[in-house]
Amino acid sequence: MQSIDNRDVSDLTDGRKAGNFASRYPISAWVQIVIEFVYLVIVLGFCACVLIRLGIVVTASPCTVCTVALPYLGNSFSRTFLIWLSIALAATSGGACFGLKWLYHSVGKAQWNRDRILWRITVPPVSGVSATFFAFMIASGLVPFLDHNSFHKFSAALGYGFLVGYFSDNVLAALKRFAEHTFGTVDLPPSESSSKPHSAKDIL
Repeated sequence: MQSIDNRDVSDLTDGRKAGNFASRYPISAWVQIVIEFVYLVIVLGFCACVLIRLGIVVTASPCTVCTVALPYLGNSFSRTFLIWLSIALAATSGGACFGLKWLYHSVGKAQWNRDRILWRITVPPVSGVSATFFAFMIASGLVPFLDHNSFHKFSAALGYGFLVGYFSDNVLAALKRFAEHTFGTVDLPPSESSSKPHSAKDIL
């Protein structure tokens, strides 16, 4: 791996001259940037707190099919349901992390703009929903080359959820290619919509 001392200095300056520390953005832009940052941090913090509580409860239950009582809620929930909930929250955390990374890179490199606020707001929930339903596809056998039994493990569920949530844009693009290859498009039948890949494994 190339050390920081051997890297191109321009990679570290964001295109600025030495000593130029003034912000490129007016105060009104910084207000929106801070609001977006706080929103993503709150989403990440909320998911982390709930996942810690779920982890304590779920990992204390060795059975794979049972009901688990959650403190303060006064109800018992299926352990399987709590695993699915954990996947959704982990994926939402992954989406929030991706949004935060994109936010500080875009601000530092002068690529931030107001019009992407909808994207930054919707990335965490879209990541959570996408990862959860993709997990449903795995568990149902629609994606046969992945082991659905791994979801019984809390750590595996969290790892899957965060990974798919962080790369949810890539997952949705892969599913789009798979759907076009399998079902075709409005203009082309399945056999003509794509010549390759030829299997779900190749696409995903």
